[in-house]
Amino acid sequence: MNETADASASRVPLSVRLGNFFFRYRNGLFPVLFVVLAVTVPPARLGGDPRLDLAGVTAGVLLALAGEVVRCATIGLVYIKRGGKKRRIYAADLVTEGIYAHTRNPMYLGNLLIAAGACLAYGSPWVILGAFPFFLLVYLSITRAEEHYLRGRFGPGYEAYCRDVNRFWPRLRGLGRTLAQHRFDWKRVVNKEYGTLFQLSSGLYVLLLYKYYRLYAPSPVPERPGLLAVPFLAFLAFFGVARWMKKTGRV
Repeated sequence: MNETADASASRVPLSVRLGNFFFRYRNGLFPVLFVVLAVTVPPARLGGDPRLDLAGVTAGVLLALAGEVVRCATIGLVYIKRGGKKRRIYAADLVTEGIYAHTRNPMYLGNLLIAAGACLAYGSPWVILGAFPFFLLVYLSITRAEEHYLRGRFGPGYEAYCRDVNRFWPRLRGLGRTLAQHRFDWKRVVNKEYGTLFQLSSGLYVLLLYKYYRLYAPSPVPERPGLLAVPFLAFLAFFGVARWMKKTGRV
């Protein structure tokens, strides 16, 4: 029996096995990676030019916010549970409506936009050329693993879906009709996404502060640290209220 299992496992493509690994440990992997990058790789002026760096920071923040908009739109229109089951890939239904009618992996597309934006805003070529390709590898591998699972579970129906909708690149045709056909459920967005919204807003804020005081401020020590804490306290208040609303059944 062990030989049969080993033979079956060996027939699974490496990208699928890698995707299953990343899916299983992604929640712990990414925070560790962010901390390691912050400690070992200092932020930099994009291209060594302050004006170009300002443009890069602005574009990076907008790109990250666009990624979060994609995530919120996906959850608010038609939600699909892709968190897995017991840290393994699992799907009860094949969902092809809402944003899923335009891209097969809108949540991962949103994550990649967020990662690309954060790397661009950080400015370091080591992060842009090293960290982002790693994020791309992670999400491509997870996507391949999910596709392998979904083909086995839903067969021809999933194959037809793959022929009609791109893996990542969104099909904009018919998007207006999709938005008109579905009621946006903001309560579901708060319920499912408040943690990510808090992490993104506070993470970008800390990234920008860290970069500013490393590269641009006349002193690396803030003159009024209490004032700098105000936005973070606002983010924390949002997190607390959203979590209270979820726990009390209000969303």
